Amino acid sequence: MRVVVDTGVLVEVLEGSDLGEKFLKFVISSRLEPIITNLTLIELTYIICRKYGINKARELVKKLLDSGYFEVVNALEFANHIIEMKCNNSISIIDASVIATAKGLGIKALFKLEKELRDKKLENVIFIENI
Repeated sequence: MRVVVDTGVLVEVLEGSDLGEKFLKFVISSRLEPIITNLTLIELTYIICRKYGINKARELVKKLLDSGYFEVVNALEFANHIIEMKCNNSISIIDASVIATAKGLGIKALFKLEKELRDKKLENVIFIENI
């Protein structure tokens, strides 16, 4: 199943958590085919930078991309969908971009279960904890 992956899931992968390991098993077994947006990569680099510094952040993101498992798409191709998603929902712009990109591609958006999204009725959102 092709999915657009949110930053929270990728942070779990880079930190080696149980949730990150679960995701990686699905990817390696081809149960999930992950897509990352350019905006998600920016946010991921920023989050890792805050914890470990810019050099480590760049190194970890490069390893992730060099793994060959992730397709990167330009979220700006879905700008109108992103604007509509953000306008209609009280979520972050990056979350809106992940959901809108997935919608534009006709696939699901994969998130870590977050309080911000848990109670929303977003038809194309799935959570790694539930698969």
